[in-house]
Amino acid sequence: MNIKKYFKVFGILTLSVFALAGCRDEEQGRVLQYDPGVYKGKTDTNLTEEQRRTLRQRSLYQGKGNETGGAGGTRVSKQRDVRKPQDDRAARAALKARTKLQSGSGN
Repeated sequence: MNIKKYFKVFGILTLSVFALAGCRDEEQGRVLQYDPGVYKGKTDTNLTEEQRRTLRQRSLYQGKGNETGGAGGTRVSKQRDVRKPQDDRAARAALKARTKLQSGSGN
């Protein structure tokens, strides 16, 4: 066999591999044309009462440990943890200095 034949066989094999790669199961039946505001996917199934009960229980577990009673909330405290600076002018000057340093003009 000569080199042209090898390139030809290699080219055909490469093209066939790329063609077959597009035939994966997860690629079949997907929406190819989209209309704004129109959902063309599969319809959702309703949750069973058992699934709802399980989700409610999981959300209660996620809410434990904080005082909000919900998942992902922040702890609510009656006492303020954040203290105001004693001298507002000094705090503003320090902030200005940090901003100047971070912007790259350290002068």
